[in-house]
Amino acid sequence: MKGVFKFMKEKIAVVTGAGTGIGQAIALELAANGYTVYANARSEDKIKDTIEKGKEMNYEIRPLIFDVSIEEEVKNKILSLPYIDCIINNAAVGVDKEFRELTESDWDKVFNTNVKGCYYCVKYALEKMTSGSSIINISSGAAKTGGDFVSLPYSASKGAINSMTIFFARKLAPKGIRVNAVSPGFVDTRMLILNDKITKDYYKTIIPIGKLGIPQDIAYCVSFLVSEKASYITGQIIEVNGGDIMG
Repeated sequence: MKGVFKFMKEKIAVVTGAGTGIGQAIALELAANGYTVYANARSEDKIKDTIEKGKEMNYEIRPLIFDVSIEEEVKNKILSLPYIDCIINNAAVGVDKEFRELTESDWDKVFNTNVKGCYYCVKYALEKMTSGSSIINISSGAAKTGGDFVSLPYSASKGAINSMTIFFARKLAPKGIRVNAVSPGFVDTRMLILNDKITKDYYKTIIPIGKLGIPQDIAYCVSFLVSEKASYITGQIIEVNGGDIMG
């Protein structure tokens, strides 16, 4: 009796800003779904917790250390991979300042990471992608609201991410590469603005569904969008926000 053995190629995912919160949840969820995940951070120390959690679950998560805001680092690390099935551009920073106090360096810090970093990652990931690959950019509801709870540079940078998502979706659709964005609302991570007046209970009163999101909510959406079940979806900004922004 002759046997036919079919070896499946491993699926490779890159997740930037994968050290904590939403990025970590995405890395773990994709690894749970069979991806070999290259988890990015600016240093080994920042990605250590994600790698350890992956090991505990017997997941294949590998560190990929580079600063997304430095093009040469992005180029060298991304092009070192054999191929890429999906890349999730999650790395982002903000500044905690009132808009009148913002400096040029504040704007540069945010846009260099959030916008240029996303562009650099897409630019070089495309050299490792083929038809069927997927790009997911992590945006924010602040791109639509103007960001009452975040800084102006952060909300503006996420507006740029939405625009970039649509641009690349149109450019890459003929190549069979899909590009979408996931736009989280208020999610219980360290980036959530909290103080004496703005508490977790307060957020629950302004979110229609009555609760904060958790990082896994975003990870589940990303997992669907990179799957074959979403093969007809591209150029979309998917809101995951408990009804905070509708329509």
